[in-house]
Amino acid sequence: MQKDLELYEILYLVDPTFTEAELETKVDFYCDFLTQRGSQVMVQNRGKRSLSYSIKGFEAASYIQMTYVGNQKLIKNLDLAISRDASILRHLTTRVKGEPKKIN
Repeated sequence: MQKDLELYEILYLVDPTFTEAELETKVDFYCDFLTQRGSQVMVQNRGKRSLSYSIKGFEAASYIQMTYVGNQKLIKNLDLAISRDASILRHLTTRVKGEPKKIN
């Protein structure tokens, strides 16, 4: 990886019809995607939650939160991969300033 590494967080919503095994495979895929590019990753499965509004015809989704170390190139590559994944309903990447805080 290049210099200019910062802490980022991505929250992505996965198709709620996925089984636990399918969801775990999806999460592992994106963890491997990041670690193979030199990042360190922490994953939290936030569970299945109702959506405020329908997204791609779904009223609920599985929420996955990943915190990782990266740079702009890694973010662009991850964003491109997730954008092409039909099972990801929405995603949002943010830069974490300072120490990450636990969300309840």
